[in-house]
Amino acid sequence: MSSPSQSFALAGGPVLVASDGTAVSHEALFNAGRLVSSAFGGPLEVIGVCEPMPGGAAGMDVLPVPAELDEARRANMLDDLRRSVNISAAGDPSWPITVLVGSPARTLAAEADRRGAALVVMGIGRHNPLDRLFGTETTLATLRESRVPVLAVGPSFPAVPTHAVVGLDFSVASVQAANLALHLLAPGGRLTLVHVRPRFEHPSADWQAWDVEYGRTLPPLFDQVTAQLDVPRGVTVDTVTVRGDPAPALLAYAQQANADLVAVGTQRHSLYERLVVGSVTTRVLRTARVGVLAVPATG
Repeated sequence: MSSPSQSFALAGGPVLVASDGTAVSHEALFNAGRLVSSAFGGPLEVIGVCEPMPGGAAGMDVLPVPAELDEARRANMLDDLRRSVNISAAGDPSWPITVLVGSPARTLAAEADRRGAALVVMGIGRHNPLDRLFGTETTLATLRESRVPVLAVGPSFPAVPTHAVVGLDFSVASVQAANLALHLLAPGGRLTLVHVRPRFEHPSADWQAWDVEYGRTLPPLFDQVTAQLDVPRGVTVDTVTVRGDPAPALLAYAQQANADLVAVGTQRHSLYERLVVGSVTTRVLRTARVGVLAVPATG
């Protein structure tokens, strides 16, 4: 049986590096694209999405924006991306560059699906509220729409990670996240499977018995997952169990372990759940100080 990571790699789809041409972290963004392209064999392509100008109000009517204006803005973004690729030490002028007009998140997700992309690489803002609004939130919105994995990186993301932490809830998506993360690690790297147990605070005998039984189930579950992993030669896999709320506990461990990458699996939820309830992935992406690999379940 082929592993989840092999199913992505064998697809040979392109790696899409998404940017608007103004990011200050192009070195990390392009390096991450090269890393994924090398690991999974797909060509690297740069893509930008120019959000259309809203129509202007004129009394009770809305005046449409002339098509020439959106085209001019699209052309400007294309020039910015070409310049970024040309001046970046990590860039390559031979990379195909495309700029589309539309809603960034929906357009990126749809384009990734149409092209059969292996993965989308995006920036993750951390320096100020505008970074978080226009960087991280666009990345989050894309992830919610996307059917392919998304790797979100900041300026400090290394050319090749040496330690990845995977949030393991034993779902198909989390195992796929582990398999993908394995192939992004440097030779001699380390992958840590981290399962977050529920915080146990109830004093009743029934709850204590349940907690003990829960603990007994974990070693065989870890064994089942590690048996499914396609571990590259020289990479070490270990397992850790912590207690607490999933996202904060996972990120606290990643920080303590000096990890370069946090990988999580995502599930398809209803619109209400996506907009209101929130998810572990959302909290991780909004607060992580390292790269985040988010992998939707494919089966």
